[in-house]
Parts: sequence; C-alpha cells; structure tokens
Amino acid sequence: MTKRVMRYPPLPKAIEGPGGPVRVIVSKQPIRHEHAECWGLYDSELRTITIDGRAAPRQRWKTFFHELVHVAILDSGLDNGLSDALHEAICDAIATARMRERFG
Repeated sequence: MTKRVMRYPPLPKAIEGPGGPVRVIVSKQPIRHEHAECWGLYDSELRTITIDGRAAPRQRWKTFFHELVHVAILDSGLDNGLSDALHEAICDAIATARMRERFG
C-alpha cells in the first residue's frame, strides 16, 4: 500500500476580512512576537497576516487559519472581553476545525 501525499494549494495573497482587506505575506525570515519566534502574526494596524514560509505546508495553512480568526475577533470587537489565553485557545480551536473541514 502506498502512502497518499497531501498536496496543499498556495496560501491566498489577500483575503476580505470583516473590517476590510487583509494582505497575506509568506516570509522567508523568522517571525518574532514578544521576544519569541512564532509561525505567524496578524498586524491589525497594517492589516497583514505574515506566515513563516519555512514551515511545512500543513503548518502554514493551520497558521493562516489561526491568524484569520484573530482578524475576525479583532474586527468584531470581541477581543475586548477575552483574556489573551482564551483568545489564543479560540484561534487554535477554529484553525483546527478549518483544517479538518478543508483538508481532512
């Protein structure tokens, strides 16, 4: 039996968020946030999602979905009532669900 290799499409270059367009950047450099490296980052002032291009394709997509949830939460104003830990947990949960939905 041969193992099936999942092919992931390229990430979109931009998406339409609830508060307007968001540009998606795939970086060749490490991404730093609060003195630590991370797979991705949403900058609400620049309205950009930056993804670490060194990550495996599945990780890039999961990070993209995670950052997309940040966009929705911040654009909607829900972040005003969320702790940082709960905010991140929601992003992780929805990103995982989107991965299952999109890629199985």
